[in-house]
Parts: sequence; structure tokens; C-alpha cells
Amino acid sequence: MSHAVLRHAALAALVAAGIGFASLSSVPALAADADPVVAVVNGEKIKRSDLEAMKARVGQQVPQLAMMPLEAVYEGLLDRAIDQKLLTSAGKKAGLEKDPEVIKQLEQVRQELVQRAFLQRAVEKTLTDAKLKEAYDRMVKDTPPEEEVKARHILLEDEDAAKAVIAEVKKGADFAKLAEEKSTGPSGPQGGDLGWFTKGTMVPEFAEAAFAMKPGEVTETPIKTQFGWHVIKVEDRRTAEPPTFEDAKEDLRAQLAEDAVTEVLAGLRKDAKVETFALDGTKK
Repeated sequence: MSHAVLRHAALAALVAAGIGFASLSSVPALAADADPVVAVVNGEKIKRSDLEAMKARVGQQVPQLAMMPLEAVYEGLLDRAIDQKLLTSAGKKAGLEKDPEVIKQLEQVRQELVQRAFLQRAVEKTLTDAKLKEAYDRMVKDTPPEEEVKARHILLEDEDAAKAVIAEVKKGADFAKLAEEKSTGPSGPQGGDLGWFTKGTMVPEFAEAAFAMKPGEVTETPIKTQFGWHVIKVEDRRTAEPPTFEDAKEDLRAQLAEDAVTEVLAGLRKDAKVETFALDGTKK
């Protein structure tokens, strides 16, 4: 990513967001000797930590930036930080700090940051490991184990072609090689490998056929679906194990966080005196 592209992408992200601001998760603090001054603009210092914070903020608008190391985008971020210092200084000299519209927008941003901080802290108090484990145990109990099948398939455009493939398999042809050569489906280059799947993840006609077969079996006749004609080979079957607590933890945290936000807002509304009016300001 060139310096110019990064610089303009950062500017575009800032404009698109109106006034951009990072998530409430703070940038890791740096030791004094690890936070050097990287530029001085008209006497104002720019530190490495300033660039880290900018990378986190702009990365929300430009995802590819978030995945890159600081060193790879250093020059572009530094240019943007210099631009910001110059723009801020020019705005102050123009008296924009006292501009009513600027003051109004700053107040809106301040209120939103306060709202975010309150919700985040209120939610975090409820997301204990004990509560997450309780949710995990409930999920495991409420989710019955599902059978899974591991299979390959060869997708063809017409029934005759599918029958010809079945005949070749019966003569000893390698199924995976035939899939690579003849399948029109996206799994063809991988030898038709579909991996493990549950019954509900496949279209009904395909699922019914695959789950009626034993490991090592190949369909005796082609299976027709909306995608074409399938020749299926089942390689293995198993009962799916539930995800471990560690694997499910982040998903559970997200689910519980949504519930917690709803509860927090419900509690605030319960204790508040709220009166609403029609769109024109008259009483309902």
C-alpha cells in the first residue's frame, strides 16, 4: 500500500465517519523508551503511540490496514499524523474551536463515548467466566448430538454422464481422480472432497442419499438436485462432538453481551420518567 493511497484512504475514512473514533479497547501502553517521538510539527510532538492509536482507529474503516504491521504502514501513518496536526492548528487559528456547529458535534461525540463506556463497563461486569460456563453447559444440554458424514461427490450436467462415472467407479477407477477430471462443482479440484457435514447443511435430495449410505459406498444411481446430477461416495460417519468451552467462549460472550445490553437498557427505562410525543410535537 503506497503512502499516497494510505494517506487518502485514511482521509476518506475520517470524512466518511464524520468524526471517527476508535473502539473503547485501548491501544496497549508503551514503556517510555518504547514510545519515541517520531516527528515534531511546529513544536508539537508526535509519538509512536499516536501512530498505534491512529492505526487502530483507521483500521476500523480500512480492514486491510488493521492486519498490517506498523512498520509496513509507518510512513503513510506519519504523513497522516502530520496532516492532522497541521489541520488542527489551522482550524484553531481560524477560531473553529468556538464555532457553534463544531461545539455541537463535539458534544454529540462526547455523549456517544460516555454511552459506549457505560455500556461496555456494565456489560463486562456480567460476563464472568462462571456465567459463560453456565451458558456453555446450557448450550450443550439443549443441542442434541448430530450425526455427520464425510463424503466426496462428482457433479455432472446430465444423468447419462453421471451413470458413466458410476460405471467407471465400479470398474475400479479412483473416485477422487475422476472428480478432479469430470466434476463441474467447486470441490472438483479437491477430488470432490466435501469434508464433514450434517444433514441440514445439504439440499434434501443430496442429504437423504448420503445419510442412507455406509462408509465406502458409492451411489448406485445418480442423485438429482437443483445443481445437477451427483455421484456420491461416503467415506466415514460419526456423531459430532460439541465445541469445547474455549472454542465456544467468544461466541457465547457475544450472545450474552447482547442480552446484557438489553437488560441494562430495560433497567434504565424502568427507573426513568419518559414521556413521548407525536412527530409534530403534540401529545399522543
